[in-house]
Amino acid sequence: MKILPKKRVKVTEGLHVNISNHFYYNDFGIRDYSEMRYGGRRFVMTGTPGTGFIERESESHSYHQFVRNLLAKQKPSYWRMLMGKEPNFDKALAEANKAMVQSSDKYKRDLLECYVNALTVARNEERIERVVRGIKDKMGHHSNKFMVSVMSHYKSKIRQMEHDMLSVIWHVKDHCSEETYKAYCKVVDEFTRVASCRRIWFLENSRKGYQQVFFDLGVFDYIRSENYIPVMRHPNGTHYYLLPDAMIVARSNADFDVVPLKTLTIVSQELAIEEANESMLGRLGDAASMIKIPEFDLTFYFNHVRAIVDFVHSVDCLKETL
Repeated sequence: MKILPKKRVKVTEGLHVNISNHFYYNDFGIRDYSEMRYGGRRFVMTGTPGTGFIERESESHSYHQFVRNLLAKQKPSYWRMLMGKEPNFDKALAEANKAMVQSSDKYKRDLLECYVNALTVARNEERIERVVRGIKDKMGHHSNKFMVSVMSHYKSKIRQMEHDMLSVIWHVKDHCSEETYKAYCKVVDEFTRVASCRRIWFLENSRKGYQQVFFDLGVFDYIRSENYIPVMRHPNGTHYYLLPDAMIVARSNADFDVVPLKTLTIVSQELAIEEANESMLGRLGDAASMIKIPEFDLTFYFNHVRAIVDFVHSVDCLKETL
């Protein structure tokens, strides 16, 4: 159990530094070291290491508030550290290993195996990041060739770990045909337009209630895709990640289902003016279309039409390649 916010460690002969006991948030394993893909936007980690999304440009005040709230939780907090509420690699590894043993689904086990291997590499990298930060803090604004050389040594270790990470993570491109991957890239492009809709609402059938949600491109359990993975959110915290041949229904990093894409029905519908009742007008305002996934009892409403229709059409084309 962590008690103090920092601890003194020996980083090399003749050099001891204080390193933080707080978790170090970074995008290691998510994208390459110097990569500026997706406009150089921030990676926002959500919960456990290896999962999060790339912040997109948006004029939506509610989306920016959504991102700010998540980033606020990443600020160092002694109380969160003391209570074990900060991300924890050991806990994530234990949960993933347990889920891998209990699962009878080969697809899920393969994903979890890659996730466990990735977590092992990332755990070592995260500690080195804190060591580097400790050296910087000790050096301050004064130049010190010895400490700079030590820091460079640790940074070279991180670069080596990047290569190690690439060899253990799940690469989307390696698990589907070239035709399927090309169709999937088209789906991701169309999904980007859907996610950019200013308003997305979720319909909770059981309560007849409408709640605003956000779509993004992100990462689940370090799964690597050149264009990231489409993610749809349920207000209850469940995330739906779209892969070339499956939909991941994730309740947590280790608690998820893998549903074959060919078994899913994803349909779009344009809303006629006469379809809107008083409740919808009051809550949805300018809703113009919807997406339904009956197998998951999901219904999303949007204030655009063309982007929605094009996305669903691209998914249909993707399914034809499977």
